[in-house]
Amino acid sequence: MALRFLPDPGIIGAIGEDRATRLIEERTERLARRGTPGPALSDPVLLLAVGEESFGLPLVRAAEVLPAEPPCPLPGSPPEVLGLRARAGRLHTVLDLATLLGVAAQGEAGGHDVLLRPLPGMPPARRLALRVGRVLSAASPLPLPPDRAPPVLAGIAFHAVLLGRGTLLAVIDIEGLLRPYAAPSVPSPHSSTPHSSTPYSSTPGA
Repeated sequence: MALRFLPDPGIIGAIGEDRATRLIEERTERLARRGTPGPALSDPVLLLAVGEESFGLPLVRAAEVLPAEPPCPLPGSPPEVLGLRARAGRLHTVLDLATLLGVAAQGEAGGHDVLLRPLPGMPPARRLALRVGRVLSAASPLPLPPDRAPPVLAGIAFHAVLLGRGTLLAVIDIEGLLRPYAAPSVPSPHSSTPHSSTPYSSTPGA
């Protein structure tokens, strides 16, 4: 199934249309005075909604978007590890993005699973997926200057706004966020004792 994008249902997590428009106009004017053809947009991101928050996932890291389905649970795994789901003969460890980022998901029904491309250094047999509230679309957002952006928290690379929408989103530092789950041998984040294997490592399956 090809990567599928859904219509954007509206502004989520907006910082206020007036403020966003003012920020964009100010930056556009500064760039125009320097002879720059337009705002310096970031690389494309996949727009995700989790609860009332909006996030951007680097599009280069997304392999496929699927409707969420109940994963096979893994006893003893930490709360962010929802379980395993199979796709095209391979197993993916499904991680809950809301739990990873500390966002209140408000018991959203439905949702999507974003199957990820292997991260640098990840064993080929280990495949990860993110459970999100909704996948909206893809876009190239405008990064906010540091003095205008909210504090950058763990797992976030930078903040940006969507041109013409006034939506503030946090672009995910996907490699930093998922590094503990991409290692060849991953102990539970809640355990201080390394293990030779983990209950949520994924391997190719039929």
